[in-house]
Order: sequence, then C-alpha cells, then structure tokens
Amino acid sequence: MKLEGLLVDLVPFNEDFLKLERKWLNGPMREWWGQDGLLSEAGLEVRREARRARLDTGTHIRFGIRTKAGQPIGSFVLADIDFHSRTAEVGAGIGEPEFWGGGFGSDAMLLIVEYGYRWLDLRRLWLTTLGTNYRAQRQVEKCGFRAEGAQRQKIFKTDAWLDFLFYGMLREEWPGRDAMVERLGLREKAEARGYLSQ
Repeated sequence: MKLEGLLVDLVPFNEDFLKLERKWLNGPMREWWGQDGLLSEAGLEVRREARRARLDTGTHIRFGIRTKAGQPIGSFVLADIDFHSRTAEVGAGIGEPEFWGGGFGSDAMLLIVEYGYRWLDLRRLWLTTLGTNYRAQRQVEKCGFRAEGAQRQKIFKTDAWLDFLFYGMLREEWPGRDAMVERLGLREKAEARGYLSQ
C-alpha cells in the first residue's frame, strides 16, 4: 500500500529502508528514538526480530517515508493497534537531518493520521516524546495532537533525568487531511520544491 502526500509518500518498509536503518538509528535521531550508544548489526537484528513478531500479530503497521523525488528518509508506524478499543500509538522519525523542518514530517504525519482514522476506523491516536525534543513537540501540536500528560524524570539520558510526554488526538478533533494541508502550508512547500505544477 502507498499513501501519497505532497512532499512524501508512505510506502512499504522494504529493503531500501532496511539498508539505511542502522545509519539512522546511530545518527542524530538516535536520542529521540531511545537509542543509547551505537547500535551494532547484531543489536539491530534483535530489534528486527522483535519487530517482525509484532508485525505478524497484525497490531503494527510500518511504512517507509520516501520523498516525492524518491529518496528514503525515515519511517512511520502505527503500533499497539487495539481494534476493539480502536486506538493506536504513532511512532515516527526522519533519519535524514536535511529533511528536518521542511514540512516532510508534517506531511507524513497527516498521511498516517488520515490512514488511521479513515482506513482503519480508529477513534484515538497517541504518541510519546522526550521532554527535551522540542522540535517533535511543535510538530505534533501543529498536526493536531494535544498534550495529555507526562511521566516526570522517566528515563536517564547522558547526564540528566528526562520527562516522557504523552500526546493524543480523538477522531472528532481531526479536521481532515485537506484542511490540515492548507493550515500548514504544505501545498506551497511542495510547489516551491517543484513537486506540484504551479
């Protein structure tokens, strides 16, 4: 399945993404993805085995993020999908720093939220981030998530105890992808990159 956006597409997480996964997990995003230190190939394989087991249960759906120009830049997941309560956790990350702040993550977020509500008929999406990840906090708030709470001093990173923040969005709070695209100016960003005819 392919979800088409204006700046990115969400596509199956295939070999193109697997080749870059270790680089991303060991790069600047490792701190936000909960990665302490560098991840070895063996450590990555342990993670992949656990992920395959979760995907086999049908409670996880993983996508790769690919720019409209075809470059793999990160991944998105709907995790711990509860089809009875109709909830899921959103997990995301752009592993290529040159694509931070240009609307790529927001476009991908709008695609995954629309997919969760429209295609999976979920009623609530939620996510977590570190209290020091201000960029992610701004991004998810712009995309319609609301701060719901915090676990104070939940984890120790480098030299400090850090908070774990929780965000959520109910289906009735979602104005729809088209409205959010306009609100965030994503069409203009796509036109500026030549992804849309002007």
